[in-house]
Amino acid sequence: MTVHELDETDLCILRSLQENSRLTTKELALKIHLSTTPTFERQRRLERLGYIKKYVAVLDGDLLEKGFVVFCSVSMKQINHEVAAMFSGLLETWDEVTECYNTSGDGDYLMKVCVSSMRQYQQFILDKVGQFEYVSHVRSVFVMDTLKLNYGVPI
Repeated sequence: MTVHELDETDLCILRSLQENSRLTTKELALKIHLSTTPTFERQRRLERLGYIKKYVAVLDGDLLEKGFVVFCSVSMKQINHEVAAMFSGLLETWDEVTECYNTSGDGDYLMKVCVSSMRQYQQFILDKVGQFEYVSHVRSVFVMDTLKLNYGVPI
């Protein structure tokens, strides 16, 4: 990955869009004190260079009955490129998993799972995770309350 020089204006664009990705080019230009054309060009450049991966809406899991959040650590019996590729392929089919990281330490993977209830989580473990033959251990941590939730990257 090539790192590009970002000036303070680029960083201001990133901060502003991270806070509110629905800003129009005109609104963004006012925030960063540039005219619309250079603002538009800078934003497109940041997208092209990969600093902006995509624009999303942050949804309320509780209102959508997916507010039961579990961090699930999965350990494998063995891990190699083939097992990792198979597990990665399965993850793409598991809608319950909103994030997954390959980690060091006690587990090989850490998944964030969003479901409606303990029963639905149990079914997810039994019907999906437990069916992958290389899984040796699953450890679950249930979220009781969210104290801080920031979807951005510190800039």
